[in-house]
Amino acid sequence: MRKSAVLMIAVFGILVFIGMALTQSLVIIQRIATASEIAGDVFAQKRGQSDFVPMQKDTPVLAGTVLKTGATGGVTLNWADGSRIRMAPNTKLRVRKCNINTSSRASTSLFELDAGKIWIRVLELLGERSKFEIRTPTATAGVRGTVFSVEVDPTGGMKVEVFKGAVEVAGGGQKLMTNAGQSATIAGTSAATAGLAPADMQRWETLDGIAGPRLTLDGDGPIQVSSETTSVTIAGISEPGASIMVDNRPVDLDTKNRFSREVAVPADAGDFDVVVTARDGRGGVSTIIAQVQRSD
Repeated sequence: MRKSAVLMIAVFGILVFIGMALTQSLVIIQRIATASEIAGDVFAQKRGQSDFVPMQKDTPVLAGTVLKTGATGGVTLNWADGSRIRMAPNTKLRVRKCNINTSSRASTSLFELDAGKIWIRVLELLGERSKFEIRTPTATAGVRGTVFSVEVDPTGGMKVEVFKGAVEVAGGGQKLMTNAGQSATIAGTSAATAGLAPADMQRWETLDGIAGPRLTLDGDGPIQVSSETTSVTIAGISEPGASIMVDNRPVDLDTKNRFSREVAVPADAGDFDVVVTARDGRGGVSTIIAQVQRSD
């Protein structure tokens, strides 16, 4: 009798453990990024694999993936919440963890930057229970919602530039709060902040999709239409909450952050351009000129 009771208790305990594990797996969901703006040599190594393979457009990027770019390589990683990371040439980045708790809405995003430079756009203002960190060999940059860059030099030193928001940089035995318009440098045991030069701030303004919202049009290159065409569809994708204008007319985003607008083709025009803009709530703007070419 006693053995049966012990067995029943053990079975019950196992079932409770399995139930808790299943519940946790349903609550914690992995966030997956897609790759875009791939240029030059870009390679990915999936979790559990030893080989790096060339990245393709819209390749899913999961936790455990290691990415590296060549001397002329570059790629942008895009998450559904609008967060983006753009990799510079000669950069190596590991996606250590990227998930969200569907119950508490707390998210965790951890990355390791071994070499090179990345630009980051964190769209949402993260709550106290959320975490977004970039770890380097010498320091860690943690944010709540901002636009910034992290660079690792050949000696392992770290430099952070903040365009908007604030970043806490921990390294060299110190913690530095780096605000918009400032940079932080960690080298060995030394750590210091400084203001960004006007030229640096102007350079930031040119980073469409990082300083401003994501804006990508469907297709590559000019849009080809026949001489009899009377209208053309301009379509693409942006980020949650962005305001889109196509040919000076507002367009709504759908549930997948996509937009589409029919634009009239002037009867007496040859090739022409359509201006597409995306604006975020912080004043950031991204602009793309869609070229339309008419054949005879």
